[in-house]
Amino acid sequence: MAGLRRLTVLLLLLLCGAARAQVPEPPQQPFLRVEAAAHTAPVARLASDAAGRVLASVSDDKTLRIWDLPEGTLSRVLRPPIAPEAEGELYAVALTPDGRRAFVAGWTGAAWDRAFAIYLFDTTNGRMLARLPGLPAPVQHLALSADGTRLAAALGGRAGVRVWNAANGTMLWEDTAFTGPARMVAFAPQGGQLAATGADGRVRVYDAQGRKLADRAPVAGGRPFGLAWSPDGGLLAVGFEDRLRVEVLAAADLRGVFLPDVAGLAGEGLPAVTWAQDGRGGVQLHAAGYARRAAPAQDSTGRNFVIRRWSDYGLGPSVDVPAARDAISHLLAIPGGGVAYAAADPGWGLLAPDGTVAVAPQPPGADFRNTGVGLAVSPDGTRLRVALRAEAAPLVFDALAGSLAAAPVERGDYQTARTGGGRLVVTDWRNANRPRLGRTPLALGAGEYARSLALLAEDAGLLLGTDNHLRLFDANGRAVASLQVPGAVWGLALAGDVAVGALGDGTLRWWRIGAAGIVEQAALFIHAATQRWVLWTPEGLFDHAANGGQELVGLHLNGGRAQTPEWASFQQAYRALYAPAAVRARIAGDGAPARARLAQLGELRAQVGRLPLLATQSACAVTPDGCTPLPPEARNLPEGATALRLRFAATDRGLGLGPLDVLVNDRIAVRAEPGETLEAEVPLDPGGNRIATRMYAEDRVLFAEGPAMELRRPGGPLAEEAGRLVVLAIGINQYANPALALNFAVPDAEAVAAMLRSRAGPLFRDVQVTVLRDAQATRRGVLAALEEVARTTTPADTFVLYLGGHGVRTEPDQRFLFLPHDVTDTTNWATLRRQGIEDSVLVAAIARIRARDGLLLLDTCHAGQLTMDQLSALGNETGRFLLAASTSVQEALDSYDDRNGVFAYAVLEALGGRAATDGEGRVSALALGEWVTRRVPELAAEKRHRQDAVFRSASRDLRSFSLAVVPR
Repeated sequence: MAGLRRLTVLLLLLLCGAARAQVPEPPQQPFLRVEAAAHTAPVARLASDAAGRVLASVSDDKTLRIWDLPEGTLSRVLRPPIAPEAEGELYAVALTPDGRRAFVAGWTGAAWDRAFAIYLFDTTNGRMLARLPGLPAPVQHLALSADGTRLAAALGGRAGVRVWNAANGTMLWEDTAFTGPARMVAFAPQGGQLAATGADGRVRVYDAQGRKLADRAPVAGGRPFGLAWSPDGGLLAVGFEDRLRVEVLAAADLRGVFLPDVAGLAGEGLPAVTWAQDGRGGVQLHAAGYARRAAPAQDSTGRNFVIRRWSDYGLGPSVDVPAARDAISHLLAIPGGGVAYAAADPGWGLLAPDGTVAVAPQPPGADFRNTGVGLAVSPDGTRLRVALRAEAAPLVFDALAGSLAAAPVERGDYQTARTGGGRLVVTDWRNANRPRLGRTPLALGAGEYARSLALLAEDAGLLLGTDNHLRLFDANGRAVASLQVPGAVWGLALAGDVAVGALGDGTLRWWRIGAAGIVEQAALFIHAATQRWVLWTPEGLFDHAANGGQELVGLHLNGGRAQTPEWASFQQAYRALYAPAAVRARIAGDGAPARARLAQLGELRAQVGRLPLLATQSACAVTPDGCTPLPPEARNLPEGATALRLRFAATDRGLGLGPLDVLVNDRIAVRAEPGETLEAEVPLDPGGNRIATRMYAEDRVLFAEGPAMELRRPGGPLAEEAGRLVVLAIGINQYANPALALNFAVPDAEAVAAMLRSRAGPLFRDVQVTVLRDAQATRRGVLAALEEVARTTTPADTFVLYLGGHGVRTEPDQRFLFLPHDVTDTTNWATLRRQGIEDSVLVAAIARIRARDGLLLLDTCHAGQLTMDQLSALGNETGRFLLAASTSVQEALDSYDDRNGVFAYAVLEALGGRAATDGEGRVSALALGEWVTRRVPELAAEKRHRQDAVFRSASRDLRSFSLAVVPR
């Protein structure tokens, strides 16, 4: 209780102090940020709790991330207020011993306070609790004492070191007698001593009251950086940023004790050091930074930066562990053994107690540092050719087709940037800060380095990509325009007035160069491991890959300086912002569709800031013995668990409350409609279970993300039993309203169902097929059939739903509405909604179907109404594989071959053997989707129609499933 009172005092002091300050608030415009479930910029520092179960990481990408150890799964993302340029970059983090609070800082608060601040976050819910403002320089490093009572900060400039009471924010003492930036601070494992390093070359040790006990420059002219106490508190290891050297000093007086052997290393320095236990009673000393092996061995991982690990406290022999592709900025001993390390890859890794790499840095996006120079663009500026990694084959992205594929061997008509060969001669531009055009200096900012160059057509001028800007100069070297960019521009390419750049944040960006200066058109992020991609305009309209990508970017919205920013991914705003036609038109030079769509949206920012809040009230795991309660920090399921029973509380913040969804491994498992009790029983998958929740606003356009859980089964995954194939096929030719009659919807449904039955083969233990034709497919009949499927289907089954008939887009809310047989009146929307089956009703029905694997096949048409946007939204909300076709030309649903329509014909081709198969002749949902989306436009063109298909896969890890076996 005393600790709670102290924390309350801290919150009141800090928040009230912020309220009194008469200074500007953080900028209120939305910031579009990449969110790839990993850091997208160099990781600066790490921290762990006292038990070694939680790891915190901070990065230049302006996020604090919380990870579960030892697996390294992402638990939560915390975001400080941000602004353009450096504001919000995080350089330092410290966790309380219980891991429930995080102090975080860096270049934080200066954009509005004109002074820097430390933020305090609750790691369990991501909310900002308080801030400690008024610091004269950015924070370089943070440390908490072992008992969690004192917080220390190393400050930049010459501001030195400060120490506060961590419970109430009172400053205890400071040392400002630094002649350079403080680098690191570290509390002794026992007692109250604090050690600090500085770029002024000195190491200092203080007692608990701030009295200096020792002060020494270990190496004349050297710059000590890394700092670590030995487990017994008797020694200090010091690493240097400017040389390959580690000093082990006596903590009492800083006299030199010994120098660990660094023979065989190459590089500029060893700024990261730590001691760690090996789990067998031994203690090893570790050092890293810019070090590489002097004679590097061939390493298939590409990890050339090493951690040197000495046995016997650093006195014994050493081994070099290939750990990262780029510099290592921090080493952190994990309680219980092992070492975590932060890298500029970007990412972090983990050494097991035996010194092997247990978790390697996993950069989510492209690394254009070495491949950006090869960036090439088509003459119209809509297609790009680039490699995501130095060792990777090049890819081609076609913005107008929305496709990403391996690049053909021939380069075709793609052109790279021209950097010379004309009358403009630019020198000293590559990775330098004094570029020149002839004898004329090209003006850059302080500390700004040029990274890429492209000469304009007819030598009319040049573009220079730098660390943080795209700069346009005329043929005389005069600055014409500049645009701030979110990462170093490692590569440029030009096509007329279109410029494309490959940036350090892993994005590719389009700009138009003209009288208006440099105007951004669109940005593309490709997830390197899965090749999911998302393409978006500066306003936030987006397109994405068939296998996902809508979760990879979102809107960051600041509140006040002491408020938690709001975050909404594109996935949360899918119905509002998914607009592929507008995005493609923008890249092609037509901004009118994007402007029209934005005019329809209204003030989206205000809506995001008022989304409902969802909290878990209770959770338990259903087992044969009952329901075992699960605490919020639970990571493991009890033995025999088959389901979760969850209870929630929702808070309306002004937009009303819509449905509650619970998802298991990215697919919807439960939907609770407004007014229903916010309870759910969620069936679990045989392996790991990623549980996510979301709460819609009343208009069902935006949703808020709620609590999430990552749960593992004891003893590994359960054995999977063979399930059934359950097919529900619906085709409607004859409507109650004769004006709606079709010719081939029923034959299509029958043919697809028959093909699935005949090709199921040994994949399933049984096949159950239900076909509803014409008068059987009333609204009541369709919903009853879906309910029957839900009643009889188990998680081991595979479910396929085929809908053939009319679909329309409702106005003004633009939702998908399937028209069953008994639709009679199409003259007004109110009546049509009552008679039809709206997409939210379909989502709720599908949510009750427990089959882990499912595919929705939608073959719909209505003149001038339905678009791919509404069908894609249905896939986004269900998390099921979705394959759909629609057209504004009704005749396209007529026969392709006097038997079936275009969409069904393509499906039958795929299942019949035209789609790709594995070695055993199996056709997967993924292969089916790839074939049909490619084939439908071809078949329609043969009939002089235009028809497109959309494919959306359910799982972000691309876990597909088989549907048919092709006879050999």
